[in-house]
Amino acid sequence: MKGNTFLTGLLILTLWGCVEPFEPETGGFKSVLVVEGNISDADEPYLITVSRTAPLDASGAIPEKGAFVQVKDEEGAAFLFTEVAPGKYHSNPLDFIGCSGKNYTLSIITSSNQRYESDVVTLKPTPPIDSIYFEREMRLTDAGDSLDGIRIMVDAHDPLGTSEYYKYSWTETYEIRPHYPSYYEWNFSVTPPAFVRRNPEINLCFKTDTCRQVLVTSTANLKTDRVSEFEVNYVSTVSFRLKSRYSILVRQQTLSEKSFRYWSEVQKTSESLGTLFDPQPYQLTGNVHNIDDPEEPVLGYFDASSVAQKRIFIDREKDLRSLTYPAEPCINQLKTFSPQEEGDVFKDEFNLFISWGYLIVDAEGLLWAPPECADCRLYGTLEKPDFWPDSP
Repeated sequence: MKGNTFLTGLLILTLWGCVEPFEPETGGFKSVLVVEGNISDADEPYLITVSRTAPLDASGAIPEKGAFVQVKDEEGAAFLFTEVAPGKYHSNPLDFIGCSGKNYTLSIITSSNQRYESDVVTLKPTPPIDSIYFEREMRLTDAGDSLDGIRIMVDAHDPLGTSEYYKYSWTETYEIRPHYPSYYEWNFSVTPPAFVRRNPEINLCFKTDTCRQVLVTSTANLKTDRVSEFEVNYVSTVSFRLKSRYSILVRQQTLSEKSFRYWSEVQKTSESLGTLFDPQPYQLTGNVHNIDDPEEPVLGYFDASSVAQKRIFIDREKDLRSLTYPAEPCINQLKTFSPQEEGDVFKDEFNLFISWGYLIVDAEGLLWAPPECADCRLYGTLEKPDFWPDSP
């Protein structure tokens, strides 16, 4: 038995010595052009993004700067896109708004004089969104903890039955109200020192985020062209999003069957773990081609469709009273100072705290809170969106 144990141990050590760490090879990398863009019938600038893939050991794509980008319609009219940031090209809505039913082609000439062109795409009409609504749902985190929140869903239908393939995106905006409102500060530049009202007030900010997921669905295999209870977003209580007032603007677009197949593959890839054994982006060739070298792989997709959109507001006090929220980390984060008792010591403490603390007036003295508990500007902007209703 001892001899067998020795042989087993020797075999394990031998096999262990044969294992070498795997390091992916990045030599011979060839950068590939990536084109993403969409035009619609909305009165807004359209964005075409042009970049190149980067090696595995690099971070992010490489913007394709200085390209000549334009969209042509079926009548031969051409509309120029201007580079507003490295690799990002915008149309001018005063010159160009897409028209439902028309055919369009994207044309790109890079700074190295490489010519690319998309397949012809037809700007498809999109039916309106019937409704956006939400329902409470408890979920589990990866760590197994319970998470409370709401799932936001969309209903839509096409009475003509010609849409069948849908793509969604959203923009969410929400209020940020700090745990401890702060209205006044102590001003030592005047004699005697006095309280002054804080300007600007830092008790209400706003934050806007955009969808980073690919959201597509199809009704092609259904009896009717109807989208029901399609989830576009899940919002948990572990953030500022649902602590006060929340709004989401959902955009709906109709895709061609070919476009739907492309975005479905993108969705599968983006939902994977991102390891070397997952499908790689180079498999997702789109509808843009090198005119002089048709065999060159080009990633991305140029699309055209009309846009239907709808917005809802969700108020915590009126709509979300049943939800549970995590414990507030700012509780018990106050410090009290009394200038009548502390004298010069308070001034020294004030100078120490002024770089990170904010004043709240209290009957027993002066309460200071750390900025993450009293200054909404750390999380958003003071500028109120034009569409935002007045606070109650």
